[in-house]
Amino acid sequence: MKKSILTLMLLTVGMFSNAQVKSTGVVTMGSQMSLKIDLDQTTSTVTMTITGPSTKWFVVGLNATTMSTNTPIDCISYGTALLDRYLNGGHNAPVTDTTNNLTLVSNTVSGTTRTLVVSRPFSTGDVKDYTFTYAMSSLSVIWAVGPSTTISQEHSSFGSKALTFTLGAEDFSSLNTLAVYPNPSNGIFSISKNSNQSINKIRVFDINAKLIDEIDNGFETETIQVDLSNCSKGMYFIEISNDNEKVVKKVNII
Repeated sequence: MKKSILTLMLLTVGMFSNAQVKSTGVVTMGSQMSLKIDLDQTTSTVTMTITGPSTKWFVVGLNATTMSTNTPIDCISYGTALLDRYLNGGHNAPVTDTTNNLTLVSNTVSGTTRTLVVSRPFSTGDVKDYTFTYAMSSLSVIWAVGPSTTISQEHSSFGSKALTFTLGAEDFSSLNTLAVYPNPSNGIFSISKNSNQSINKIRVFDINAKLIDEIDNGFETETIQVDLSNCSKGMYFIEISNDNEKVVKKVNII
């Protein structure tokens, strides 16, 4: 049973550590707005970072090149609050969706610029919400900015943009990039990390999932030593974790 638990843990950690994120990067829309869309394969979650003027309403419409591209057009708007809305087609104002599927992660203002970070599942099950997929490579969006924060007023500027998704840059804070060396060794292993990586705990298990050692301090330096020289020859698993992530490295003592 312990072997099964350890195997499952290794498979799960491996799946999460190798997950990919695709992103459009920051794309400027007009002179007052920008948009960045990230697709997380692991959580099937889309995160949108939208900037716009803090003194005016602004909106982004998904999977559209004009207000009448298709109906409904899924929209994210902000005037005095975040709204999940949609366009019915034609030159008509967006309608607020009866079901809000957006999560406001953060809302900050710096000078005259407001930055929203908004997330939601790839698919909400709502026909008025656009369905994202991790396999998608591009997306057309429309945008508009109003004259004030009153969303009932007609837009004063608008446009469209074609976005392209690419694999995100490697996350150098991820524990998956940690190096454990030499491997195999006589029992003295070193864990090499960079200044972006945070470690809270290191645990060592044998092949039967028995806890051999646990270290919970001394992680300030970029090289951490794990001494297993008193252990028998064979395979061991070093579990390295912080508040957000966990990775398991397989090592051999010869």
